[in-house]
Amino acid sequence: MHKKCSRCGRDMEIMLRNVVYRKRVKILNVPVQVCQNDHCSHSQVVDVVKEDLKELMENLGQYPERQNIEFEDVSELSHLLVLIANQEEDATVRQALEERVNELLDLFLLAQSLGDQEWMRELRQRLAKIMI
Repeated sequence: MHKKCSRCGRDMEIMLRNVVYRKRVKILNVPVQVCQNDHCSHSQVVDVVKEDLKELMENLGQYPERQNIEFEDVSELSHLLVLIANQEEDATVRQALEERVNELLDLFLLAQSLGDQEWMRELRQRLAKIMI
């Protein structure tokens, strides 16, 4: 996910930011790439989560009620980044990823044992997004 700034060419880093939609909804912990050049400060939503964010906003509609939404409940990448940010310093990205994959696989087995096809489809999609 390494990216150069389209405005100044400097490296961009991923940060978790809050996005406000229609001045009423605060979407928390959205992965955003931010230019490291203090004079540029260009930022953009990480490509991998753009569709999830767009779908969320479409579902909220034109006149949403005032609320806060945890984006990590919508996006696997956001979920992983929040987990990593909350872990101790010696934890690695690989460990967090492995733990999340195992958690999703356990949920998939549960969904399968219950015969819940919709839940299984959702879990497959979540796994596909983090296995890129």
